[in-house]
Amino acid sequence: MVIEFPEERLPEICSFKRKLQTLEGVKIYMEPQQIRYPGFFLDMLQRKVMVEEKEVPLTAREFDILAVMARHPGRVYTYAQICHLIYGETDVGEEMYSSAYCLISSLRKKLEKEPRHPRYLDTVYGVGYRFEIA
Repeated sequence: MVIEFPEERLPEICSFKRKLQTLEGVKIYMEPQQIRYPGFFLDMLQRKVMVEEKEVPLTAREFDILAVMARHPGRVYTYAQICHLIYGETDVGEEMYSSAYCLISSLRKKLEKEPRHPRYLDTVYGVGYRFEIA
């Protein structure tokens, strides 16, 4: 199939083509800079988390994991995926699973009023965790 354009539009088309070529290889990042849910606020630029109007200090890893999970509420992240997010490793063992468990446990203690009955970080038994908004 051949598409023909009027010759007078050729400079405009060439200009558009050059603009597209300059964007080639440039990643356009469209993630939200702030995430708001009832009682929960996360600011990516300031790396700040607020729960019930109070700022919650987090480590860099805790913030990074929470930010990924909060962008996709309801999505289940397996232990292996969380380990990959923490360490960048694809080959994860039992020791790394334990590290993921400890990180989520630490996040719960900081975010939740009742860590044993989490409002935000829900366990999917035998699989991993998900960020939920109750």
